[in-house]
Amino acid sequence: MRRARAAFAGLGGPALLCPLLSWLCAAGGGLAAAAAPAGDGASGTPSNVRADQVSVDSRGATLTASGHVSVTYGTLRVTSDSLRLNRSDGTAVFQGHVAAADPAGRALADSVTLVATRDGRVVRALLAGHASVETPSYAVIADRIDADRERGRITADAHVTLFSQPDVIVTGARATYDQRSGDAVILGSSAAPATVQNRDGRIAGARVDFTRQTMRAVIRGPVNADLFDATLTGAGATVDLRRGIAVFAGGAVVSRRQGRLEADEITVFYRDRRFIAEGRTHMTLLDAGESPPP
Repeated sequence: MRRARAAFAGLGGPALLCPLLSWLCAAGGGLAAAAAPAGDGASGTPSNVRADQVSVDSRGATLTASGHVSVTYGTLRVTSDSLRLNRSDGTAVFQGHVAAADPAGRALADSVTLVATRDGRVVRALLAGHASVETPSYAVIADRIDADRERGRITADAHVTLFSQPDVIVTGARATYDQRSGDAVILGSSAAPATVQNRDGRIAGARVDFTRQTMRAVIRGPVNADLFDATLTGAGATVDLRRGIAVFAGGAVVSRRQGRLEADEITVFYRDRRFIAEGRTHMTLLDAGESPPP
């Protein structure tokens, strides 16, 4: 009852009392629900809304809430500083310290827009500002994230980082991740190349295709990597992240202080600290004080 009274305190006049009561009564929960719009033609309304202040416009079409906002959609619970809920299309816009959690994981952002079906199922979440989606096995961090819950697909934009247990980090400018298959595509840009790394090393390129199920990544080039005390470049690379083995193809070149090695293909065994050059191979050795050619 105390939260219900706090909600009514923010109505700003008796003109809004009837619209608010219609939202409450439609939920069948009375005043004890604080504010629980549902049913009666409403689209995608949550099962429960609690806040310090709640108000509804004169047409009963939009509910706004502020102060310790807490909303539930089935097993999904969302908290924020403020909320704007549009009854007609089932969209809910949360602002300020937004956190959403269900048994599968949690999401954090400065702003979150949820799209729900008429039965209150959230089918899409748009996250903006310090956005992240976290589960026990993986996490996605970006400036913006579009989570399509029906298709099980996440699209992330700007300053993207994908973590995968136990130690894989993939970064880039844009990424798509299929939650069902565990496949991810990460695109780089001139300012932020696509990279994949773990405890063995780091490889950068224009695009990374990463599969969580097999822990393998294909990097499309041109690619470059740090190799022990040398650098390695090539047209593309494939890496087995479980075994710590990478194959660089398409004119692979190893450059170090002592010289330069060129080959059609170079296989790197990171954990044995060795590599094998195959195909047409050419080695250039430098005298002390000389620099390797670019």
